[in-house]
This record gives sequence, structure tokens and C-alpha cells, in this order.
Amino acid sequence: MTLSRRELLIALLLAAAGLAAWWYRGSQQLESAPSSRQQGRPDYVVEQVAAVMMSDTGQPARRLLSPQLRHYPGDDGSELDMPVLRLLEPDAPDWVIRAERAWFSADGDETLLEGRVYAERAAGAVEPPIRIHTSELLLLDDFGYAETDRFVELSRGDDWLSAVDGMQLWYETPTRSRYFGRVRQRMTVAGAEPQPDAAGARP
Repeated sequence: MTLSRRELLIALLLAAAGLAAWWYRGSQQLESAPSSRQQGRPDYVVEQVAAVMMSDTGQPARRLLSPQLRHYPGDDGSELDMPVLRLLEPDAPDWVIRAERAWFSADGDETLLEGRVYAERAAGAVEPPIRIHTSELLLLDDFGYAETDRFVELSRGDDWLSAVDGMQLWYETPTRSRYFGRVRQRMTVAGAEPQPDAAGARP
């Protein structure tokens, strides 16, 4: 079939419009794609990290183990693989936090743990053991504070709780916490059967 001059011109215009729409969509996706927190190559790498971070009073405040640390000059932060972070408290059991990876700010006051994140504290004199499982956890060391907006599970002794939209945790003794989204909880009372799930309660 032979196209007339007018039909050929319309076909070319439609093809050009299609190409323009394809190019625009591709450029929009590139512009809106999130950029990696760390850009380029690290300026140095440290193997088998074993570090102690001190408090303002000169006392050990945190201990850190990691098979590898990578420092990036762009934001002066550091990435770590498979970190084990121990938060030291003078009058309470330590918090031990494990993750697949972590990012530390240059001053060390901000820590973002990612992947499978597990935090636990052994039982104290009057406090039962606490265990937390989530996929991302932000620590603000100056405030003794941790938060996540991801699904989180927490057990405190025999009690259990989950929250769909995360939590806020003030982890220094005495601990306190808030939970968000749909919350399910199971509480065990001495000498009684476990209670059914309840919404909105705090351990």
C-alpha cells in the first residue's frame, strides 16, 4: 500500500511524538531515582575493625566490631559490613546490636543500621531481657534514642509485641518506647493464660 504525502507526514509526526514521550519518561525516571548515600570510591578501607568510642567524661561508651570499614570523603561518613555494636551502660546490661551493614556519621553521633537488624539486652536486676528485630534502625547516640519506620518485633521477657509502622525507643535506663501503625501484643501474667493480641499497648 502506498501512503499519500499527507498520510506519510502524519505517520512521521506520530513517530516523533512517541520518541519524545519515551525520552521524557526515561529522563524523569533518572531524575527521580534515589542516589546512593555514598558516591564514588572510598578514600581508605580498614579491615577487621575493633574500636572503642568514649563518652564526654572519658569513659567507654560504645564498642564496635566489623570485618571491613570504608570511609568516603564526600560526606565524611563510613560504611561497615556486618557490624556488631555494643552500647555500654554503667548501671545496666549492655545493648548488643547486629546488622548486615551500617553507616556512621563523621562525628559518630548518628548510626544507621540496615538489613537484618537484631538488638538485645540481657536481663538486669529488675528488668527482663529485651530483643528487637527490624530491617532498619537509626541511632542518635547523644539522646540515647533509636527509631525505625519499618516493621518491628520486640520481646520483653515473656511478653511480645509487633508494630507495622515502626517505633521510637529511648534505650537508656529506664527505657520507654512508642509504637506506630497496627500494633499486636501478647502479655503473659504470672499464673494466667497468655492474653490475646491487643492494639496500642506498650511493653
